Amino acid sequence: MFHIRYRFGFMFLLGAYSFLNTLLLETFDYYHFGADQFVIFLLFLAVTAGIWEGNRIWDNWLSTRDIEPFWKRIGYNLAGSVIITALVTLILGIPTAYYSISPDWSEWKLPLKLLLMFCFRVNLFLNTIHVIFLYMKKLEESHQQLETYKRTTSQAQLQSLRNQVNPHFLFNNLSVLTALIAQDTAASVEFIRQFSNVYRYILKSDEKELIELREELKFIDSYLYLLKTRFEAGLSIQVDISEGCLSAYILPVSLQMLVENAVKHNIISKSKPLRIEIFCLDNESITVKNNLQKKIIEDDQSTRLGLTNIAKRYDFLGHQGVIVAQTDQFFSVTIPLIRLNAEQAMHNNMAYYD
Repeated sequence: MFHIRYRFGFMFLLGAYSFLNTLLLETFDYYHFGADQFVIFLLFLAVTAGIWEGNRIWDNWLSTRDIEPFWKRIGYNLAGSVIITALVTLILGIPTAYYSISPDWSEWKLPLKLLLMFCFRVNLFLNTIHVIFLYMKKLEESHQQLETYKRTTSQAQLQSLRNQVNPHFLFNNLSVLTALIAQDTAASVEFIRQFSNVYRYILKSDEKELIELREELKFIDSYLYLLKTRFEAGLSIQVDISEGCLSAYILPVSLQMLVENAVKHNIISKSKPLRIEIFCLDNESITVKNNLQKKIIEDDQSTRLGLTNIAKRYDFLGHQGVIVAQTDQFFSVTIPLIRLNAEQAMHNNMAYYD
């Protein structure tokens, strides 16, 4: 607080206000000091400036010391300010009284006591404001540290979740490729190319918190090729995305996880085809919906990232609103689309996880 801009202006205002307050209380009518009021006015300004600057120097010195806890720092501030106030009062008050009142010290004992009372009130006022200032600064630092901690923790958790996606994806598709090589060499070459595109995208998207839906859909096209190659007529996929949705952002590989979830937990066959729809109709969210034909026996060896992890990933980034809906016939998951301004989009594109 003592370092604020235009502090000399505030010193003058505080000193002038204190002198005006003294006049309004008719202090000079009750106490006859024998000194000119203009001299007293200048003295008020001088002691106010001296107390302020003395506290500023003391606060500068304390700032170079790592004093903890907070209450100890406040104690040092107050103790030092009392000494500073007493010294300023005596150093400025005694010469002024000597030359403006009388060389006889017994005649200015009362004025000096009143001056001490005034100076300690000024000091108390300044230090009260300063304590509030220090408390708010400490509170802001605590909030910043908390936000940094939360963000660091969220990034670590998000990174951990993403690291779980890659082995799961790799395991499933290598299993498909192993079966495909024995059946059709040409098809396996194309499968490897699409698989490489998909896996390259996953590695690249791991560098960003969010990805533009337009880019995610290009990745999904390659990923759906892998699924169609495996399941053929047993899998039907329809994508219906309005133009207004393409510039929005979602979590990288989140659509892939939802499609994979549908494939993993439902029966897929030519007689009972799985129909998956990916659509965005309201420009606010995107939905992955499938007809419900659950497997009786689930794959216990699967990584089971599931819907909970998708919701957590949105929570980590401060965006909630994942909606899961289920009926006897259908299952759907709706995730929010995130709108970024130009500055946020640039920051997202430059944000890398260590």
